[in-house]
Amino acid sequence: MSKRTLIIVGIPDFDYSNKMSAVASFLKKVKDAFEKEGYEVVLGFSADHKVNTSLSTNNSGGVKGLLKSILKKWAWLYQSIAFRRFFKRQDQLIQLYRNKQPFDHVVEFHTVGSTLGKQLAEHWNADFSVIFDSPVEEQFYEMHGTKTTHWKRIINSEKETLEATDSIMVYSPACEAHILTKYSIKGKVGVLPCVVTKTNVKNNPQPDVFKIGFIGSFLTWHKIEMLVRVFKDFHKAHSHARLQLIGCGMEWDKVKALVEQLNLTEVVEMPGFVSEADLLNYKTQFSVALMPGSNWYGSPLKLFEYAQSNIPFIAPTTKTVVSIFQADKHCLFIDPENEGKSLLEMLNYSIENPTKMTEMANRAKDFVKENFEDAIYSKKLAEVLTTKP
Repeated sequence: MSKRTLIIVGIPDFDYSNKMSAVASFLKKVKDAFEKEGYEVVLGFSADHKVNTSLSTNNSGGVKGLLKSILKKWAWLYQSIAFRRFFKRQDQLIQLYRNKQPFDHVVEFHTVGSTLGKQLAEHWNADFSVIFDSPVEEQFYEMHGTKTTHWKRIINSEKETLEATDSIMVYSPACEAHILTKYSIKGKVGVLPCVVTKTNVKNNPQPDVFKIGFIGSFLTWHKIEMLVRVFKDFHKAHSHARLQLIGCGMEWDKVKALVEQLNLTEVVEMPGFVSEADLLNYKTQFSVALMPGSNWYGSPLKLFEYAQSNIPFIAPTTKTVVSIFQADKHCLFIDPENEGKSLLEMLNYSIENPTKMTEMANRAKDFVKENFEDAIYSKKLAEVLTTKP
């Protein structure tokens, strides 16, 4: 009988079928990897009723809307109330899963406040594996700019989870060092970046326009505002340049306002989320693609996506990114000591040296294919998340 494996994330309303979600796409990849090894695999179950980490639904008018706008002025209070509801629903997930047929192996993509995987593994006496995506308290503070009354839970849930697991997947040696220093890890730790393979295209930018592309979430650590300001200076010298910011997120409105303030609306495109077909079309036209910033622990999903489609790219100098790609061999790196000036220099280098940029893109594509092509990566995923040495 094949081993039954459950793959979960501790978010009550998580949609495991959402193709727009990077987490859902990656968990599907993990599922496929285990199935190729002969496992019987189930992606997690969502709770029947949706709940978001906000105080109201999409209805922003009336009393609820007014209350929400007032409370947002006090971030600590607002997030404390919002996450009280979230954690209550998170706790209810354990009963939802306990009513299911037992599993032999639980794989959890760990998220804020969750001990779901630990509890289920103990309940079923199952093997337990964890995908360590981020130091949850760091990511929470980066996203919300505040602690909450639930801070002890946020910190303790990560400690309990990592110290209970049989195997842990981390994205880089820096992440491995972080958890080994901070916790009493008993399980095995394997280093493997998070990669989601996208449909590849043939990058074929047109010579009459220099298109700079960003694909991803509009989050503070991606430093899109910096990119827009740098582009303002770059466009003064290169009037045929265009900036295409593809995606959405918490910073979208702020970035949109900055684009308008700098009078760049005619040369900066912000379509939000786009269809897969439209995304492929955008990628065929990028002269160069960017990830202007990242946090130190984040696996650079979009850099892999750029490389897979042979798009030259500029990357941030973070611990995880530099452990994967090499400067001037696979891509250009932004100097962390003077990011704005460095990014402008990298853009100027890109437009002045198209042949060298193409050569780097070719090497990056070959590197990703040789190390992270589907069949190879699936094997590595199954190995790193298998609990027994």
